[in-house]
Amino acid sequence: MSSLPPPLPGARPPGQRPPSNWLQRNLRWALPLFALLIVGGWSLTYWMGLRQMAAPLENSEPYREAMARAGRDPEVAAALGQPLRARPFPFGSISQLGDGGSADMMIRIEGPRGSGRLDVRAQRSEGRWSYPRLEAELPGRHAPVDLRDARDRDCTILPRCR
Repeated sequence: MSSLPPPLPGARPPGQRPPSNWLQRNLRWALPLFALLIVGGWSLTYWMGLRQMAAPLENSEPYREAMARAGRDPEVAAALGQPLRARPFPFGSISQLGDGGSADMMIRIEGPRGSGRLDVRAQRSEGRWSYPRLEAELPGRHAPVDLRDARDRDCTILPRCR
């Protein structure tokens, strides 16, 4: 029997040098943390960029009008249920210059019974928006639901409608 006591927990075998710097001592947790910070930073930057691009669409009058008309339509309410809400990040573009402008966007919507989408094309002339196309595509329907009012339908036929 040996008269030496047992080694202490965490003791190194003879001939193995102790870590010489902070990185060698903490590599087991520091490397995964560093990778997680890189991926998290990239994801946050990507998400903020998407929010920055979606904000002008979500704050526009055509977006709000399309959501309001879809919420009032009985066919949309029957297919998707109430309350109706928009999913994040609409797709499309909007441009406004003075009293004119245009918008072309696709808004994903959902309710308690399902989801669909709104296809919006809007023209702004003399400070007023008209909607040559405002349709809701709903599950189980082959044809989209037209959400335009009588004035918008007339403006698609008549030139220079106000």
